[in-house]
Amino acid sequence: MLEEDPMLITAPYYTRKDKIQQSALYDCFKMMPKPAVHHTHLTATADVKYLVSLTYNDYVFYSEKENNFIVNKNGCT
Repeated sequence: MLEEDPMLITAPYYTRKDKIQQSALYDCFKMMPKPAVHHTHLTATADVKYLVSLTYNDYVFYSEKENNFIVNKNGCT
């Protein structure tokens, strides 16, 4: 991609959006699991201790196969 268009990384996103969305890399990103919040600033969220405590609930699971957390009040399937 960069060989075809060296400005791809530094150019404004919307000027290269079509080219980016047609790339194999973009296809990989579309397949990645997306949580509700991709990232958050700690000053705009709950206390870190509270967030960590949520991971101890019986309905929060970690999938080694998928390498992600699953939250399901009905249990792990």
